[in-house]
Amino acid sequence: MREDSRISRRLLPILDSLLLLLSCGDDPIGPFGELEVATTSLPNAGRTLYYSATLEATGGDDDYTWSLAVGSLPTNLSLAATGQVSGTPTVAGTSDFTVEVASGDGQTSQQMFSITVSGAFLDSEFAVVVEGDIVYATGAVRSPTVGEIDLHLDVYRPADANLPALRPGFILIHGGGFTGGSKTNATMIAFGNAYAARGYVAASINYRLVGDDPPTEALAQDPSSAQSVAAAAARVDAARAVEWMRDNAASYGIDPDRIAMGGYSAGAITSMGTAYRDAGVDGADVQAVFSLSGGLYGLESIIEADEAPLIMIHGTADPTVSFSRAEAIEAQALSVGLIHEFYPLEGVGHGSPSVLVSTVVDGITLADRIRNFFYVHLGLEAL
Repeated sequence: MREDSRISRRLLPILDSLLLLLSCGDDPIGPFGELEVATTSLPNAGRTLYYSATLEATGGDDDYTWSLAVGSLPTNLSLAATGQVSGTPTVAGTSDFTVEVASGDGQTSQQMFSITVSGAFLDSEFAVVVEGDIVYATGAVRSPTVGEIDLHLDVYRPADANLPALRPGFILIHGGGFTGGSKTNATMIAFGNAYAARGYVAASINYRLVGDDPPTEALAQDPSSAQSVAAAAARVDAARAVEWMRDNAASYGIDPDRIAMGGYSAGAITSMGTAYRDAGVDGADVQAVFSLSGGLYGLESIIEADEAPLIMIHGTADPTVSFSRAEAIEAQALSVGLIHEFYPLEGVGHGSPSVLVSTVVDGITLADRIRNFFYVHLGLEAL
């Protein structure tokens, strides 16, 4: 009797399979339903921006294998057997292709797709017009005489006819230890032209320095230090530059909700101080920040989670602004959950902006990584 029972248990799975086949009759689809590609379209991509999308299917036995049937994906994108399309596209243009999914029960299904890789705001596309020495604010000084001086900026804007209706803004702040530097130094000119050629409206600003002897600002970390007072004045001036850009957004086609700020050395210190510390100027908030060789000098706690995303680059051998300053900012950003990217440059000193072009991380220059960061966190795909 026990032997008969064991035989019956062995036969049950076979009988179940026979019954399932009989229930299907002449249906070639089988018991799992017709296999179909459920995804109907794929998102477009930005050149040099990491891309990832997953194809989905319905029907069949769920054991799906994906492959490229016709055409080709954009350069440097690939299709995995799991259905994930991923990679970092390197060439702008449109690619049309057909994918196929196969299921374990022998069914196949195909679907056509198109992905456009755009270079908008990433590639150099436009001629550039420069408008110099625009007064954006005034600032109190005590040298050479007590009074106020005009604060100037230079605007770099794209000039071609086929411009996006709205463009991002970028406030550029030069370095110089708060004792020197200029909006017209070679680095600022290069930055302004590079971003305007990509569709930004960039403004390179001058601000009050130690030699102007600005009155002691309430925001000065050390009111007895001329450099600290000048740094506080610079933050106020930078905030006024943002306010000027927002006030003049309509004239330049700037989206007032998509303004970035950045600089190197003192310009980076000013950018982060302005973005993360209240300078007492309305309309001075920005949506993304870039820092090369900057620091916050003990004020890292001013960074909060919901503030402007930060991309920070700093040499580990910097003798001027210690690398530990950047590490403190990184620690605070991680602690509060601020959106940020941090690129330490091993063995590099006080960062010359030339490192942005010469340094490549995972196949992408730091200069492109900054542009990619702005593209994502300013939401430029929507423009």
